[in-house]
Amino acid sequence: MKSFALVDCNSFYCSCERVFRPDLWGKPVIVLSNNDGCAIARTSEAKKVGIKMGDPFFKIKNLCSKHNVHIFSSNFSLYTNISDRVMNTLRKNCPDVEVYSVDEAFCDLTGMSNLSEHGHFLKNKIYKDIGVPVGIGIAPTKVLAKVANRIAKTSTKANGVVNIMEPKYQDIALKMTPVEDIWGVGKANSKKLHLLGIHTAYDFKEFKNDRLIQKILTKVGLQIKKELQGTSCFPLNLSIENKKDIEEIKK
Repeated sequence: MKSFALVDCNSFYCSCERVFRPDLWGKPVIVLSNNDGCAIARTSEAKKVGIKMGDPFFKIKNLCSKHNVHIFSSNFSLYTNISDRVMNTLRKNCPDVEVYSVDEAFCDLTGMSNLSEHGHFLKNKIYKDIGVPVGIGIAPTKVLAKVANRIAKTSTKANGVVNIMEPKYQDIALKMTPVEDIWGVGKANSKKLHLLGIHTAYDFKEFKNDRLIQKILTKVGLQIKKELQGTSCFPLNLSIENKKDIEEIKK
């Protein structure tokens, strides 16, 4: 059976700034786009005070002042450098790595023993060596690894790593996941699925009419469904180093 880990850096741009400002851990931080136009990264503390992704700075300036939010102009050369360090650490400690974005990577852990232990090792090593916190989801498919990662980053009990290699844990995780939060589905398609009575990832996995799913979501949508059922359809892409997040924001 295949084993994938999705490693995702927490509030990546903000975490990069905190590497050099450890006094800001636990405090609200945001990073602004080019020319300080809008918020493109927020820590959990900043989210709690009501700052949304993409908020124009002039609209949240008073809110930031009221809650003592620490504000940084974007520094993409710094973020790229730290991203490279994170990805190199993964490459040294995993058989194969797909760099999915500047702050995310899929790792192939197939054949390795003690997957949860290795996940905690990776999380701790990245934080110790680089100073960036990550969440890690481990599963037999990439879509399930995304589901596990979402829980790893939001659950205090998980301590940053969630392993759902076993089907019983997959079902628990899928019932916790709204269908719109499934990787590759999105809000527009989720509305169509809601009309079919599909509200969670578990509902999607259990839906019996594959032909209808393919009609609504194309072949890729059906592959996503199979991945939720534990069948790997999306192998690692090792040919492209993807830094699209930073490049798109720079434009």
